[in-house]
Amino acid sequence: MAIVRTFFLVWALFAPTLAAPLVPRENKAPVTPLTSAQISALTPFAWFANAAYCSHAAVMSWSCGSACSALPGVEVIATGGDNAATPDWFVAYYPAASAVVVSHQGTTTDNILSLIDDGEANLVDLDQSYFPGTSGIEVHDGFQQTFERSASAVLSAVETGISAYGASQVYVIGHSLGAAVGLLDGLYLATHISTPITTNLFGLPRVFNQAGANYIDAHALNLQHVTNDNDIVPRLPSTDFGYEHPSGEVFITQVGGSTYDACPGQENYNCAIGIFFLEDSTSPHDGPYAGVMIGADYCTA
Repeated sequence: MAIVRTFFLVWALFAPTLAAPLVPRENKAPVTPLTSAQISALTPFAWFANAAYCSHAAVMSWSCGSACSALPGVEVIATGGDNAATPDWFVAYYPAASAVVVSHQGTTTDNILSLIDDGEANLVDLDQSYFPGTSGIEVHDGFQQTFERSASAVLSAVETGISAYGASQVYVIGHSLGAAVGLLDGLYLATHISTPITTNLFGLPRVFNQAGANYIDAHALNLQHVTNDNDIVPRLPSTDFGYEHPSGEVFITQVGGSTYDACPGQENYNCAIGIFFLEDSTSPHDGPYAGVMIGADYCTA
């Protein structure tokens, strides 16, 4: 079911971009395989991403099945979203890492308002009211609008969590549409708080133009965005339409495989962009990511 829904999501939202194959980049910098410990370190982030697909009640009581069981001791600070135009999100304190965690749900494929968020794929100016001094940076219109519907509430909850728990770091996490919102959230939070931010995203679609990707690279977001083999979503919208991923890609070289490559620079041709476009698939989008499947079908509460 997850595969079928993802297929219709990609077709409905990005069919106009599929006609143009991705252009190989000049960046062919050698990759570095992650160690088993580095791969295992991704697992808690994947569980947090999965938890965002569970109901507000299950998250608030931290009784969301496998994800919550895998992350004991978490104290939820706030939840939000409407599982539609504003994807669900939560902010929590994770004592094992002394971290405030922000996690965003991905696309709800059976809700037209959620699909519209993805479908508004034209590049527009980055909103100066949220990101002053960013002239020339362009962003996916639907992703920006989605981010703006929750940004203030997320920031307030993060500030509350840092104050209440004395957190030493902030984790920003998301999958699919939630990864796109998480990328904007990480950038927004970095301009308002001094606590170090780590941004871990799964199945991230392209969000910015080249100037935006450069701007992300210049900020201390400690960004990793994990691409699962030939997953089509991180390869959309196409670079032929002005989009560009920032640095920080981690590329899983085979679905369910054990080789995770750290890919230097933007759009490294040894990683996702190097896959021939006719080999793209919707199947890997939900995972596994470091052993975890992510999506509504895998919320067990």
